[in-house]
Amino acid sequence: MQSAWIALSARYPQAFDEQFHFGIIQAYARHWLPFLKTQPPGTDPYGAVTRDPSFLYHYVMSFPYRIIELFTHEQTTQIIALRFINIALFMLGLILFRRMLRRTGLPSSAANASVFIVTFIPVAPQLAGQINYDNLLFPMTAWACLLTFTAIDQLKERQFTIQSLLAVTTVCLAASMVKYEFLPIFFGIVLFLAIFGWQRLRDRWHKAWQQALNSWRHGGVAVWLLVAAFITAFCLFTERDLGNVVMYHTVVPDCAQVLNINHCSAYSVWTHDHQSHQAVVDQGSHVNPNPFGYLFEWVYWLWYRLFFAVNGPDDFANYPPLPLPAAAFALLLVVSVAAIVAYGRSVFAGKPYLILLSVVVAVYLLTLLGAGYLKYLDTGVLELMNGRYLFPVLLPGAAVALPALAALARRAPEYIRYGTAVVLLLCFLEGGGIFTFISRSDHAWYWQNATVQRVNDSAKRVLGPAIIDGPRYYSGSRWFFD
Repeated sequence: MQSAWIALSARYPQAFDEQFHFGIIQAYARHWLPFLKTQPPGTDPYGAVTRDPSFLYHYVMSFPYRIIELFTHEQTTQIIALRFINIALFMLGLILFRRMLRRTGLPSSAANASVFIVTFIPVAPQLAGQINYDNLLFPMTAWACLLTFTAIDQLKERQFTIQSLLAVTTVCLAASMVKYEFLPIFFGIVLFLAIFGWQRLRDRWHKAWQQALNSWRHGGVAVWLLVAAFITAFCLFTERDLGNVVMYHTVVPDCAQVLNINHCSAYSVWTHDHQSHQAVVDQGSHVNPNPFGYLFEWVYWLWYRLFFAVNGPDDFANYPPLPLPAAAFALLLVVSVAAIVAYGRSVFAGKPYLILLSVVVAVYLLTLLGAGYLKYLDTGVLELMNGRYLFPVLLPGAAVALPALAALARRAPEYIRYGTAVVLLLCFLEGGGIFTFISRSDHAWYWQNATVQRVNDSAKRVLGPAIIDGPRYYSGSRWFFD
């Protein structure tokens, strides 16, 4: 319901590259296969589309777009229809992640509370309610974790099936083509399965392999469907990602490596980075290379951009978070890290699910941090700090943190534990989720429709006395909001 409010209220394009994604979906809608030999006409503003490793979302979404286009050429209707498909994808992710949380052994109450908190992070409904490849990556990450749990269960019994390994690999390959930032998660899964598999099977590889072959022979039609899916994913991954490595020596080639400068100059992201890099070269070392200072900025802006309110790219107007949900999340994060440090070894011992998720979260966050720092040294601009980048690992992180928090709170009386949980959830209700958008937005943020504007104005009047929204601007040396 929160995301539907966004889909029906927020004008196109929204801030999280919605115009970029919709434009490439339209380009793929003119091709039946995902292989693009030349740059499609009109796509220069989206960079080197032919070699973009994050293409699968656009290609898949081009098929519902083709169907929608048969019934209407009115862009607003097309946008809203595609937004609702994205809402369905995000909802599927919540269902799969909740199942993942339950499989780690968390009770229903803890799993439900974790999903509740994620849906009341203000950026969550805004992300789910727009056209963005993160909405497909979200369920695919949960699916990859669940399939890896199945492989772990088999390895715990000192056996494995080829089907389970193929399934994990296929989903991870596909997720990497939805958004290449999944590659660190893919690496973490492979690393864990390799080490855990070696520990469990090192003295009985021959017997486990025979069992795997027997399972394969009796797999029936499902086995061949899985093989077909794997071959398809592997071929697409080879053509795009491995092809980029062979031709350009990187998974993500610079636009100027693929196209000429005239084409790339239409791509605002490339132009911004190119000009920023030239400024660093021309002006010398005005970049502060202190990694600890960068780490503080990185954590701060990731937190801020999970809870802020932001308008579309015409002006990128943004306003600071509402105080209670933002403060509650910051406190929860600090206490969770302290609990993991204090109780992690005892809590995770003998629990491979939690160890896997810890590896995945750590590898992903370190890669995101490292990539942002290198980008900063190159351009002098603080980038890769969008809070939405954290959504693939928020609920895996909750699965890791909650057992440690339970161990930390075990000595506290029951009424304190339950009272703390209730206060925490109430803080997120006090301005979290869609309430941040409604409180901070104005008519420039909405579709230019009288009914939409009237409904949002009415909601703002109702919410005004009910939530603590804080000032619209902050000032002073302690605040970076402005």
